Amino acid sequence: MKKIYIVGGNGFARECYLNLLNIEEYGKEIIFGGFLGHGGYGKTVDYKTYQHLYFGEVTEHKFAQDEYVIIGAAYPTLRKKIYEDLKNLGLNFYTLISAGVTLSSSITYGEANIFAYPFANTANIKIGNGNVFNGGVIVGHDTEIGDFNFFGPRSQVLGNVKVGNMNTIGANSILLPSAKIGNNNKIAPLSAIYKGCKNNCYMLGNPAIKVGEVE
Repeated sequence: MKKIYIVGGNGFARECYLNLLNIEEYGKEIIFGGFLGHGGYGKTVDYKTYQHLYFGEVTEHKFAQDEYVIIGAAYPTLRKKIYEDLKNLGLNFYTLISAGVTLSSSITYGEANIFAYPFANTANIKIGNGNVFNGGVIVGHDTEIGDFNFFGPRSQVLGNVKVGNMNTIGANSILLPSAKIGNNNKIAPLSAIYKGCKNNCYMLGNPAIKVGEVE
């Protein structure tokens, strides 16, 4: 039996908790241990009606071998920070695959990812660590995705796309076939990326153009 803790976060952490409760393995192979804060992010009041499930800072908890963690933050920079801190503590990460999500047999993925329902995926997809696919996301064939990216609801990543690290892909946006996205970019909701962008770009529109820099 695996005991799962959700570390950091507020609203997204609560969404992770509800997704966890709905998967078939809950109560059979896994149980929920509680919410843990991370450096002040994720406090009792952040969990609303689930405040009774908050058990303090992650550094105050002594983990057993059968205990795992889910990162309850959605923002890429924060997810990366929490991931690195938990990795240094030698903790085990649990990949959250929502009820109803089926991953292709040809998909490969790292640790600490979250696949929220529904999630459509096809052939030969490679995914790194710490990504969030936040519901209704489509990922096409031969796509490569790096680490700590956030894909908003109903965003689409079509075939042969390359996505780097720590990008935020807005809701209802689309990355068209063979687009190449660098690192630390923000794609505004409803935008369409045709060829791609380099690093630290704020992209907006259809076709999307660079309208600013991301710090």
